[in-house]
Amino acid sequence: GDELVQIAAVRIVNGKLMLSEIFDTLVNPGRRISSASTAIHGVTEAMVADAPDVLRAVEQFHKFAEGCVLVAHNSPFDMAFLQRRERALGIQFCNPVLDTGILSTMMFGRHESHTLDALISRLGISLPTSKRHTALGDAIATAEAFVKLKAMMMGKGIARFGDIAEAFRKIPDYRRRTHTEMEP
Repeated sequence: GDELVQIAAVRIVNGKLMLSEIFDTLVNPGRRISSASTAIHGVTEAMVADAPDVLRAVEQFHKFAEGCVLVAHNSPFDMAFLQRRERALGIQFCNPVLDTGILSTMMFGRHESHTLDALISRLGISLPTSKRHTALGDAIATAEAFVKLKAMMMGKGIARFGDIAEAFRKIPDYRRRTHTEMEP
């Protein structure tokens, strides 16, 4: 299977991206990076040669994310990478997680495409092609999408985390969405 080669996040405070509070690190996966993977995210073996190993990078991210709600696009995909390392590190990612793909479904309906590309296009978010599929580029685009989706949700009376969870439960079969419906 795949392994982490980069982790990035940007903090959101009161609906604003805090670009001064970013977590961004390359990760040495401890094994060869396939050329197919490099073609997607642009990370090469040479780039990660001196990067922290997976355990250290996940531990550092855990500290950065402590006490925060995590926002991700196709969160089960991303969280699986982090959760695989919990036992070895003696930590747990028990953060609440919001998924912008599911939020997109809530706001735009199941008939629309809910890939990150489709979502940011629909919301008028600009992401240079060179930044797409990089951890930081996707993290910033996801954060910007969340801020816009949050404003839309508030307009529909969905203002608290519990309100979002209740709205999720009203989406037919949201838990059975497949990986192909939402890209990482």
